Amino acid sequence: MRESIGSTFLYNIIFLFIIIIMGLLTATINYYKAYKVNKTILGYISKYSGYNYFSEKATRQYLESIGYTANSEREVCSGDKNGGSLINHFYNDYHYCVYYYGNENGSYGEQRNTEGNYVYNAYGVVTFIYVDLPIVGKFKVPVYSKGGRIYNFDDGQSQEAGV
Repeated sequence: MRESIGSTFLYNIIFLFIIIIMGLLTATINYYKAYKVNKTILGYISKYSGYNYFSEKATRQYLESIGYTANSEREVCSGDKNGGSLINHFYNDYHYCVYYYGNENGSYGEQRNTEGNYVYNAYGVVTFIYVDLPIVGKFKVPVYSKGGRIYNFDDGQSQEAGV
């Protein structure tokens, strides 16, 4: 009788270990996917020299192609983050947030062009990992990334998408 109780306890420990390892592996993979989405969005922003109509359109097409969770509840992003201004404050099809950081000059000091505008800008992106567990319920985890400096060409494009 004692051996059957010992083996049941051992099976429970093995089962718990497998559950914990699978949970950590799943969390790591989901975080990697969210980080990859952040970097792709920042790549589009860099490619189109800012968050404008073209980068927003490319982002929307990318998120649609990978099956990113749609913004069915029409959630909006929170205000400012780390000194950056929220620039996609409108309702969009996918829940992600883009923050604008003006005067992002790093160690080069405050550089301005002849019109008095800052030479470099930067953008930050927040995407979300959506989790739906049977006992805990639904929740989301934000993943934030800040891109590198982008030269400000100041061609008159608005910082809001679709304008």
